[in-house]
Amino acid sequence: MTRLFMEDIKAGSGVITLGPDDSHYVAQVLRMKRGEELIVVLKDRIEALCEVDSVSKNEVTLKVKETAPNSSEPSFDITLYQSVSKGERMELTIQKCVELGVTKVVPVFSSRCVVRPDEPKKQKSKTERWQKIALEAARQSGRGIIPEVSEPVSFDKALEQGRSSDIALFTWEGEHGVTLKKALSGKSAESMKEIAVFIGPEGGYDESEADKARESGAVAVTLGKRILRTETAGAAVLAMLLFNYDL
Repeated sequence: MTRLFMEDIKAGSGVITLGPDDSHYVAQVLRMKRGEELIVVLKDRIEALCEVDSVSKNEVTLKVKETAPNSSEPSFDITLYQSVSKGERMELTIQKCVELGVTKVVPVFSSRCVVRPDEPKKQKSKTERWQKIALEAARQSGRGIIPEVSEPVSFDKALEQGRSSDIALFTWEGEHGVTLKKALSGKSAESMKEIAVFIGPEGGYDESEADKARESGAVAVTLGKRILRTETAGAAVLAMLLFNYDL
């Protein structure tokens, strides 16, 4: 079923008037007609089952039929610190990690990134495209939020931000003793409300970055005997976390 996000609106109103972009999407892209149903995610992750009430060229109004809390979100927040990869790889990472429940994606420029920072205007356009990909993935997968894709940050800034989490998992091919399972051993779901996950670029992290991560309090972990592509690793970690705490 079609899903829209209007996270600034509280539940309670019997009628919802869509803004220009959503009205265009419903009327011109989806060509929905009066009486068809869709879901609108409101403030505080409340889902409203709605019926199209009126459709015009510039405005669509919906009639709220019933509301209920969204139940699709993980029991913890995950921030993915993803080293920036080339073109479709970065887009695929964002799409799949949103489907798997990531809360926020922070693009990171680490030392071995093939992609380098663009001029501000060009980078802003790229970030806006990534955010649109997150929106579409959130719609498709039934999310209760639109995960944020932030402006890219430096590796040092990412480590600084990751310190506020309950655990920061630094995936590194040079780590052979500590598995993800071992890193999470003894840590209950109740104690893991915010999890940071660091994923390296196509060339991986270098040893000095691994040293910095450990010094900042991050736990270096191995994801197994095989080396995963950068666009695979984040989704793999999210799937493991969901299995460990939610499934």
